[in-house]
Amino acid sequence: MMVPGKIQILPLELQNQIAAGEVVERPASVLKELIENALDAGATRIVAAIDGGGQTKILVEDNGYGMGPEELPQAMTRHATSKIRTFQDLLHIASFGFRGEALPSIGSVSRMHIRSIHKGQTEGAELSIEFGLLSEVKPVPFREGTSIQVRDLFANTPARLKFLKTQQTEAKRCQETVCRFALANPEIAFTFVSNDRIVSEFQEGQTRFQRLQVLWPRTITDRLLTVQAADQEYALSGYIGHPETAQGRGDRILFFVNQRPVQDKMLTSALRQAFKGRLLHKEYPQAALFLQIPSREVDINVHPAKLEVRFRDEKRVFSLLHQGITAALAQESSRMDNVQPGADPEDHDPQPTYKFQTFKEFITPQADENLEHVLEGFDSQRSGDFAQQESQGAMLAAEPAPSPDRHGIDGITYMGQIQKSYLLLTSSQGELLVLDQHAAHERILYHRLTTQGEQGMKRPLAIPMHRALHSSEESHLTSITPLLRRMGFDLDCSQSGTVLIRAVPVHLDPSRARELLDQILAQQTESQEDLWQLMACRQAIKAGEALSTQEALELIQLWLDTPEKEFCPHGRPAVITMGTKELERMFKRRG
Repeated sequence: MMVPGKIQILPLELQNQIAAGEVVERPASVLKELIENALDAGATRIVAAIDGGGQTKILVEDNGYGMGPEELPQAMTRHATSKIRTFQDLLHIASFGFRGEALPSIGSVSRMHIRSIHKGQTEGAELSIEFGLLSEVKPVPFREGTSIQVRDLFANTPARLKFLKTQQTEAKRCQETVCRFALANPEIAFTFVSNDRIVSEFQEGQTRFQRLQVLWPRTITDRLLTVQAADQEYALSGYIGHPETAQGRGDRILFFVNQRPVQDKMLTSALRQAFKGRLLHKEYPQAALFLQIPSREVDINVHPAKLEVRFRDEKRVFSLLHQGITAALAQESSRMDNVQPGADPEDHDPQPTYKFQTFKEFITPQADENLEHVLEGFDSQRSGDFAQQESQGAMLAAEPAPSPDRHGIDGITYMGQIQKSYLLLTSSQGELLVLDQHAAHERILYHRLTTQGEQGMKRPLAIPMHRALHSSEESHLTSITPLLRRMGFDLDCSQSGTVLIRAVPVHLDPSRARELLDQILAQQTESQEDLWQLMACRQAIKAGEALSTQEALELIQLWLDTPEKEFCPHGRPAVITMGTKELERMFKRRG
């Protein structure tokens, strides 16, 4: 057991090294602090260079207003800053740095060399720091701004070196740091150099979109969606990736608050919730979103490296972000809606309106009795189609490609079925559309269930179904029985260890009721939304199921009339659209 000694003030060098443990985590954090100082100095041009992943050398040069010879030693003193004077200044922080800890902390774990000159002066000054020990300030010829060089980072604290990654990884993090600042400050020129090679360069005055084109692949930037929203003094702007360009990692999710790069779980949650239903569970969208909030409404003094912030009104920020992203996604969804009615009605003969009555799951007890005869005719047609398609074994459906004047629907022309899974369509604008029949039907069913299923309409079973229950299943079933009853299930759980199904939802084929209940219990489904998704998925036509022309047209018509039709309820694309640009790029007609 350690015996406590007398309380005393820690040596200045040790104070700085402790502070360095909070501020200086790795070369990228050193680079961040130096760039923030350059931005606060009003620089319009910043050059950042590293060697050896930043461990060997970090150099940041700017053309800001600089420091005089008397200011250099003060800059290396803890809590010495030009950015705040009173407590009220802390409530309205507009600068990046304000604690006055960065330079002394960095200087305590490296060999640092500073050169600077005030604007208008003819002679600069330089100061060297050797692991916290300051040299004399010397005059030096210098042109403009400030140059800070950091060498041998953590050389005097070898334990810290063990936590660094490879030079390649550390260099990448340094590059990402510079690129984030470049994205947040498009009016400033940035250059990043690694091992004497220019890696990233951003010209002064570029737009944020132009800088994103440098940072992200063209396949992403070509389909970026613009986000713009405001709530009085709160403003949101930026870009999000199209749901079809989602990726397996969240490394292209960037948030900025008052031009400061931040990491915030609440902002990420708002983003993901806005994309809900458009992405798979493990997919992440791209986002570069910029929040402007009055400084009094945000606290940036909650993290030593200022990576996290605290909002005074989190609900307001969440709502602004969620609404802005949702609006951008809705606008993209309506793009195809604007294409469909665009064709002149005189350009083609009027077509009948189909009700998609060929699939039995759409027939309700209230349906017209004559529909059964129609169904028998369609089923006979489908049986003949299946036999013909199986004997040919072709990728395309057995029927010849239908002619546009016969199979046009609201500016969309059906061309045929591929691999018994995808429907080929063309639009009046000359786009090629590939429709996933399962995903499209799943979206149709999901919309119908969510809008009509809450009515609890039932289909009584002549002979109730029995199903044995495991103890864990029984407990789960008890918790979700109210949800299932609202869907239209009539369940009798009076006998322990079993459930009696007396009625099923009117939209559910009774033959699939047991299978659906099995999956609900196996997946421990709990929410109403998840139940609708599962029910729609199990009811939808499957990939590999051949469709007659009549059935395909009916599916297309219903899909066109369905909101949010571009994605299935799980977030998979229901349709892929290829316009002239995409086709020319695929065939390498453009450079």
